[in-house]
Amino acid sequence: MTNKNIFVLMEILAAVTIVGVIAYFAIPKYSNILRASGEAATKRGLASLRSAIALYYGDNGAKYPGVDISKELVEKGYIKQIPYVYISHHKDSNVILTHNLEINTDTGGWAYKVDDMPNSPDRVKGQIWINCSHGDWSKL
Repeated sequence: MTNKNIFVLMEILAAVTIVGVIAYFAIPKYSNILRASGEAATKRGLASLRSAIALYYGDNGAKYPGVDISKELVEKGYIKQIPYVYISHHKDSNVILTHNLEINTDTGGWAYKVDDMPNSPDRVKGQIWINCSHGDWSKL
């Protein structure tokens, strides 16, 4: 091997090392940014759904949407589409769960209380929330 080839090989190794060090520090930051943006989108989606439900309630004689909440809100024009829940503990979903809420407490997506059930005093009729028990999501 000539000196020129050795020099080129050293340059390539140096470049690969620099790229590796940059990737080592950049990839965790990038994943944190993605997670934070997903959480922000989820919070905006929750606010949009709550606004749509409030408008529906006001326009329909103080009645909340029923078990077909997705269909009712979209078809009547209260919201263009049901937003997705983007959280790290569950698969992305825009499904609104309306049944068996006491059993399905951590399935991801949305949960919506259709009626006042005596066994769940912390949620009231017409309330929608993120169906996740990890961290702060259970408080929203």
